[in-house]
Amino acid sequence: MNKGAKGFTLIELMIAMAVFAIAGVAVMRATTEHIRAMGIIEEMTMAGYVAENQLQLARLETRWPPQPREGEAEMAKNRWKWVLEVVETDDAEFRLLKVTVRPVEEPERIVSTLQTFIGRQSEQ
Repeated sequence: MNKGAKGFTLIELMIAMAVFAIAGVAVMRATTEHIRAMGIIEEMTMAGYVAENQLQLARLETRWPPQPREGEAEMAKNRWKWVLEVVETDDAEFRLLKVTVRPVEEPERIVSTLQTFIGRQSEQ
């Protein structure tokens, strides 16, 4: 072996490659987690839109008290099952409206729940 030669030894190269391999795996894992989280956030956002739409439709209803109902909606190429619950309060002029949204394919998994209070509209 030439003593005057400059460069890296085989051990140094193997250690450097191991460090880069570990860093690459860490980057891949972080990227995978980020992509998975983005899917979850998108799903929660779309289910929240479905819930908000149903609450707004219930608020526009002229009949008092609002009636419980359920149905399906399509949003962002997904099918959602929603359930509107109407809960009596201590004040007869107010009701609690609660909307629960689930994927049609997974009816046991709740993705979004939204609730609000509404009052009886005064007759004019």
